[in-house]
Amino acid sequence: MRLFIFILSSLFFSQSIAGENSIEYKIKAGYLYNFTKFITWPENKLETFNLCILGKDPFGTILNPIEKRLVKGKPIRLIRIQKISEARLCHIIYTAEPSQAGILISGALTIDSFPLKLTVGESKQFTYQGGMISFFKREGKIRLHINLQRLRESGLEVSAKLLEVADVYVGGEHD
Repeated sequence: MRLFIFILSSLFFSQSIAGENSIEYKIKAGYLYNFTKFITWPENKLETFNLCILGKDPFGTILNPIEKRLVKGKPIRLIRIQKISEARLCHIIYTAEPSQAGILISGALTIDSFPLKLTVGESKQFTYQGGMISFFKREGKIRLHINLQRLRESGLEVSAKLLEVADVYVGGEHD
């Protein structure tokens, strides 16, 4: 039942977004929004909840309506950045570029001013390399791969509801 509710809310959000990109990125946008609800974020003094896109932005305008949503009473702010050094105030950092994945993973770990960041990328390799959540396709559907060990080390807490809809990698052997 929880799986159904999570997927339904993801699809509802993705269907309500206007945009010219493919359904794949509408679904990913829905997941990015749902990450804000299914991960426990520590209190902070920022006035906004910042979702950053590192490098090439595959979403176009699809993700823009997310700025009308709230997280813990704070408006979501969408920030498009080109360098990891610009990500010091990001809560979620997403990259679709494999060349940026290593930079994102190592850089997100060393930004001191706001250390608790959720790193999201493309392909299972992203999580095997130290990223927290990645999107991948299985049987034509968008799936999640979660590096549970990395998430726990970061101090972020992930809901069991999110874990139910994902492939979980705990370290060691690849699934």
